[in-house]
Amino acid sequence: MAGLEDHAGDMVRKSRVGLGIAAEEVATLLGWSFSALKTFEDEGVASATEAWQSVCQQLDLDADKLLAILQGWEPSSVELPWLTKIETDDGGMAVNAYLIKDPQSREAVLVDTGWSYPALKSYLEANQADVRQLFITHAHGDHIAALTEIREAIPEIEVLAASQALATNEPLKAGRTFSCGGLTIAVHETPGHAEDGLTFIVTENNGPRFQAALVGDALFAGSMGGAPRHFHLAKEKVRQVILSLADETVIAPGHGPLTQVGWEKQHNPFF
Repeated sequence: MAGLEDHAGDMVRKSRVGLGIAAEEVATLLGWSFSALKTFEDEGVASATEAWQSVCQQLDLDADKLLAILQGWEPSSVELPWLTKIETDDGGMAVNAYLIKDPQSREAVLVDTGWSYPALKSYLEANQADVRQLFITHAHGDHIAALTEIREAIPEIEVLAASQALATNEPLKAGRTFSCGGLTIAVHETPGHAEDGLTFIVTENNGPRFQAALVGDALFAGSMGGAPRHFHLAKEKVRQVILSLADETVIAPGHGPLTQVGWEKQHNPFF
């Protein structure tokens, strides 16, 4: 495993900023200087014996789950035969795109673009994927960086996004469904981290009916995307749309490793 997208310091900072709590207030609760708190928020290293119960109560975080993150918790490896994570890096930040391919045919869709098309192309060729649609979880730059390249390489591709500026046709809204061979893709709105945030829930039509939720930056393994302006909305949408799914549902986030709904309910300090 490559590790979580966020460390414990990221989680404290995201909750602190989202709730509008001053850094000095958190530093005082911990008995730290301002610079010590800043170092922790940057690096995520601290003793498990600090006053985490008081801090987490103030920050609306679960202290036991945060301590588990500090002590190295990560989700176990998980995969689905029709879901491929494609990680690209611009030299400073890695981001995930996904290939969803019907196991019984070449029919496939992409979710987000990553940083560059060549990385996607190698996966499409290796999987002999016939990509017809590109779904966008949200319009932040790291998730649409290769959009122009993809449109040039696959002129017939339909771009499906909540943003009118990106969508081939009308903007996507909650309640729409799409088919990819024996898979159904349902659209759900998860704003908070991004105003146009979407989650795509993919379900097998036959067999075990496994599910995956492609969530963009709404949720990470052990954390969530930053939402300084709409923190409460972001958390509520995650609870309503994502954590309400079956525990074995695979969560495919925009950054970091795959996880499952049940694991996030047990281990994510924000919930």
